[in-house]
Amino acid sequence: MLRRAAEPAAGASERLGVLGRLPELAYALIAIVAVTALYAVAYSQASAFPKASSLVGHGIGIVGFILMLMTATLYSVRKLRSDASWGSTAAWLKFHMVTGLVGPYMVLLHTAMKFNGLAGLAMLLTVVVVVSGLIGRYIYTRVPRTVEGLAATAGGAGLDELRGQILKRRKALATWHTMHVPLTWALFAAAFVHVVAALYYATLQR
Repeated sequence: MLRRAAEPAAGASERLGVLGRLPELAYALIAIVAVTALYAVAYSQASAFPKASSLVGHGIGIVGFILMLMTATLYSVRKLRSDASWGSTAAWLKFHMVTGLVGPYMVLLHTAMKFNGLAGLAMLLTVVVVVSGLIGRYIYTRVPRTVEGLAATAGGAGLDELRGQILKRRKALATWHTMHVPLTWALFAAAFVHVVAALYYATLQR
């Protein structure tokens, strides 16, 4: 028997808008603003975008990549551990969304707005994966846990019709998942090759 997820009061959700329903977007926005402010200081001192090979460029790239690794692993591990006591799945999903937005943004800054070669491909895949993640999050919020959850917003629809709508939305979520996961692994494959190449040229080729 599937359990119905707790839902916020309709009035509160309407008053707060998208950021009220999805507070992780607000947290991500706050973090992005903070990172942008720090990056702006480095930009003003150099009178240009800090190079990817500079201390600032490397630092922001490393932190961004670590956040992306956390995005790709921690939430999935938590879902597999149904007996885990270190935070709810819902809380880890919010964390997944925050790191999934902030990490790629930091990697974007790391590029110094230069998208050549493998780095450009990795950045393109990053954008695709982030957009895919946002679409998946939207689909996830549209999938009710029970018939009762859908009946609350579906008016006078019959039971069979409600079940059909649930199955259709769950199928859409499953289809999204089969595309999102391979894209994510392709992104990390390109990113790892880029990191190895950068280390090689920064050390062995000196």
